[in-house]
Amino acid sequence: MLIRLEAVKAQHPVKVLDAAEAFEVSSDVDEPDPDGTYSIITDNGEDGIQVAGTERALHDWLNRARTQLSTKTGGPPVMAVLDLSTRHLPEQICAELNGYDGVTAYGTRYGWLLRVPGNLTEHRADHPGTVPDEVWQLWEYAHRYGAAYVLLDADTDPVDALPSWDW
Repeated sequence: MLIRLEAVKAQHPVKVLDAAEAFEVSSDVDEPDPDGTYSIITDNGEDGIQVAGTERALHDWLNRARTQLSTKTGGPPVMAVLDLSTRHLPEQICAELNGYDGVTAYGTRYGWLLRVPGNLTEHRADHPGTVPDEVWQLWEYAHRYGAAYVLLDADTDPVDALPSWDW
């Protein structure tokens, strides 16, 4: 995992009064750089910062930044929700999703809202053999991106990183 930070020295002190108007966040490339990194660039026209790294490293960095921002400012915690297709679980598992010991899921009109345990190692020890492997795969994938919930939606396209079923 690689995170590359490039220092940008300000010509004068920068005070951002309204970050929504003063800064823009954009990606400088559509595809990763040859070394497999992506970039996030903030720029107010004169000063800026670039954070570059692999997709997973950038997600980790953004999750830590979001947590630190909430902690340092006293703001409310913001939870991430991973949007995945219902096809990432077999139909039978979806039909009984909230019936498994150790699984908390709420039915929605088009799928389910699945809670991701905060500590997967402890959760696996507390619920041995009661959670289907397919649910563990979703939780592990969601955990990589710092998601507290998975929204399983029938209208969402499947992702290549997870197995899927046609039903």
